[in-house]
Amino acid sequence: MLANWKSTEEEALQRNRILGSSLLFFLVFFSPLRAEPVLPHLFSDHMVIQREAEIRVWGWADSGEVISVSLGTTGGQATADSDGRWRVTLPAMPAGGPFTLTVQGKKTILFRDVMLGEVWVASGQSNMSYALSGAAGSEKEIPNAIYPGIRFFTVRKRISITPQADTAAAAWEICSPETAKNFSAVSYFFARDLHKALGVSVGIILSSWPGTAGEEWTDEESLRRNPELQPIIERWDASSADVKSYAAHPAEFSIDFDDFELVRASKDSERPLSLSNFDDGSSRLSMGGSWTYDWQDAPNSQFELIAPGRGGRGFAARVKGTLDGASSSLMEAGFRRDGSAVDLSSFAGIRFWVRGNGVFVFHTLQPTIQDSDEYSTGMIQATPDWKEITIWFKDLKQAGWGVAAPMTLNALTGLAITNMTTVGDPPRPPSGLYDGMIVPLQPYRIRGAIWYQGEGNTWRALQYRTLLRALITGWRDGWKEGDFLFLIVQLPAHGDSPELGDSIWAELREAQLLTAKTVPNTGLAVTIDVGDRQNLHPPRKEEIGQRLATWALGTTYGRKIMYSGPMYDHMQVIDGTIKLHFLHTGLGLEARGGSLKGFSITGSDRKFHWANARVDGDGIVVWSPDVPHPVAARYAWAGSPECNLYNKDGLPASPFRTDDWPVASSGVR
Repeated sequence: MLANWKSTEEEALQRNRILGSSLLFFLVFFSPLRAEPVLPHLFSDHMVIQREAEIRVWGWADSGEVISVSLGTTGGQATADSDGRWRVTLPAMPAGGPFTLTVQGKKTILFRDVMLGEVWVASGQSNMSYALSGAAGSEKEIPNAIYPGIRFFTVRKRISITPQADTAAAAWEICSPETAKNFSAVSYFFARDLHKALGVSVGIILSSWPGTAGEEWTDEESLRRNPELQPIIERWDASSADVKSYAAHPAEFSIDFDDFELVRASKDSERPLSLSNFDDGSSRLSMGGSWTYDWQDAPNSQFELIAPGRGGRGFAARVKGTLDGASSSLMEAGFRRDGSAVDLSSFAGIRFWVRGNGVFVFHTLQPTIQDSDEYSTGMIQATPDWKEITIWFKDLKQAGWGVAAPMTLNALTGLAITNMTTVGDPPRPPSGLYDGMIVPLQPYRIRGAIWYQGEGNTWRALQYRTLLRALITGWRDGWKEGDFLFLIVQLPAHGDSPELGDSIWAELREAQLLTAKTVPNTGLAVTIDVGDRQNLHPPRKEEIGQRLATWALGTTYGRKIMYSGPMYDHMQVIDGTIKLHFLHTGLGLEARGGSLKGFSITGSDRKFHWANARVDGDGIVVWSPDVPHPVAARYAWAGSPECNLYNKDGLPASPFRTDDWPVASSGVR
């Protein structure tokens, strides 16, 4: 195992050398002294350029350097300005390829296998990041994901308090079973359906981050100038100096670990079982497995064995370096070399020793948990001197945002430790992801954007009406593409059972619906029927990608298809009933699986009652014997409602309400 660990360490050191070289390249790239033209990372082999639009090619070079650009039979020229910036605009070209993009200055740079096709940005939080490998049906889809005409570009995580000119290092990838399995499932299915329908190359630029709020992806000017959004900025302005510093600069950490042992459940049983003490100079565990460390997510850090360890003998494990808000320092211990589970039901906990500067979180790893919501501790502070830590298994808890699962002490595969700086896990700055992960993309021509986010803003659902509009407007202003199509994934069913009354998830869906109805050239993929009451990350992603593609095909691409499910338009009170009228009824309205469900109705007392409902032409009539004089109705107004209204084209109706009364999130900003 010593040899295996050293091999892993040598590979990591090589990666760090490469990253160091990349950093040096970055510094030279943006320094006044440039020996050759440099382009953003969006330009690489296998890239997709937006067809039928002026082609923007830009970068940096020595001041006064003449840059020539050619693609196919077209070309152009520019001279780098006093800051070294240059930009060449080529005339629009139809779909096709492969081409070679040639950029010539003091040095010639070639980008090969360049395609002209359709380019889309995909952004949001965890459900947009959710990989194809975890999606329903992936075992059949992944082997067939052989689409050379589909290309992926993944923007690496980056927080910035100032607009960035380039993304972190990344490159375009051709869709294959190997690349697609790790890519966004929603984006993959969206691209697959567009590619099949249009017969052209499709490029997806994925810029997403799990657990993020909408304001992180919104430009600062929009947040500051809107009274409804100013509280977001005010909260950040009131943050501590340490939190603000961490958002702008990496922070140091260094934590040592030693003498891991399992504490037996019976006081009368044998002494604790030694698990790992590093004294043989390896990262081996007594059960046959070993410690591993993820340098990819924490490139400016290292895992090493130091001597002496605790008590002045042997070795200890040290993790140290710098972390920024986009880095994640994770060390894992697999109990067995083959990754199989072990039975720890005869043990009550785990004990180990820690010292250093930083904080950490301890996790157990069990195969039954697939959504990273492992059983964990809170944050534990390391101290300058060795401190004994005992983790009792009975005290571990899931965070609660994933699927609730029982602790399986009889089947654990390992443990993990997330290392952090003394700042812990602070909030990210508003606009930090817009400046770091969206602004660098904006000179690149695109057709539109797909957006799957909202879970992080549910408690401020009413404010989200303003926030989402501001985000869309800011993106369009930044891209200078006009009102490109912006497609919103409405949140699926999740959480509480059907009930009458307030629901913050229903309110967030309403904010998404109202945005789609009032902001020009936006669309809504309704997903109320593909969620999971217990799972914040429902695996049914194919329907979502299909519905996004259907909306794009029916609008931007002009196909004569029904692209939306029914959307509430207006109501009439008729003889003790309410007649609801809809847009996008298509071939007609229908109830799937029996009679209509999910409707409620109220009189002027604002006390809702479940309602009867029936299809009446292109509308729905709802009534209740408990409400002789109705004034308002609601549909699917709950976290996980029972609802079944569709059009006959197979698309579900969006949840809605006819009233505009104050709701749970009113006043929460």
